Amino acid sequence: MSLNFPFPRASPTDLHLRPATPFAVKPIGAFYVFLGANILAALYAPIQDCDETFNYWEPTHYISHGYGLQTWEYSPEYAIRSWTYLAFHALAGSFRRLLPFPTKVYPVHNSSLLSLIRFKVAEFYFIRYALAFVCALCQTQMFRVVSGTLNPRIAMFFMMAMIFSPGMFHASAAFLPSSFAMYTTMLGMAAFMNWKGGLKTAQGIFWFAVGGVLGWPFSIALSAPFLFEEVVFASLSSKDAFIDAIMRFIRGSVAGLLVLVSKRLQSLTCV
Repeated sequence: MSLNFPFPRASPTDLHLRPATPFAVKPIGAFYVFLGANILAALYAPIQDCDETFNYWEPTHYISHGYGLQTWEYSPEYAIRSWTYLAFHALAGSFRRLLPFPTKVYPVHNSSLLSLIRFKVAEFYFIRYALAFVCALCQTQMFRVVSGTLNPRIAMFFMMAMIFSPGMFHASAAFLPSSFAMYTTMLGMAAFMNWKGGLKTAQGIFWFAVGGVLGWPFSIALSAPFLFEEVVFASLSSKDAFIDAIMRFIRGSVAGLLVLVSKRLQSLTCV
């Protein structure tokens, strides 16, 4: 005697109720969530590292306004820090001065004369807003790739970890090279993980190189697991696939070298 088990079939109504997107949260919605959390950080997160004040805010103030403190790392005698990273932030602050009401002027009486002190509070917060915006873009890209490559539920856990982490609250809008390296690390990891449309090894190497050259050099080490995976898969594949992997390595390395040469030329110009 044979038994026939009925298999459930999806009705047109069930098909109509299926979500139109594979994302648990659409990327634009995730961007707004990330941006909101980062804006709160830009408004309320204190500066916890004196390095941020004297090695980054003060030299940026010098670039923008022509005066400010300079640490020994930026002096031409040592020149162990580059002005390139600061220049992008100074550009954002200068753009804020083009907008209405960029500064406030208050008269202050001292023992000898009446002086004017210009407060650059608007520029300070505008730079932090710009950092929060860039961080939200990088987080959204990582969210998209995690959701599409791994699982939408994992992407939701990623989102919760990003918006509720005390570390992200302080790092998202911090004017530090390590925060910049965090941005590029998210972009590099997203490029390595996203295999749709072909492997993006060159893009991943480029983003890690940007973070290491302009930001924190040790962040380049975070690309090692992805490069190791690429080498293993290439060695187990066909000859043509192995050659393609080598070409991707070469393109990424050339792009990284161009970033390094550009930074070096800029440093020589400043000195």
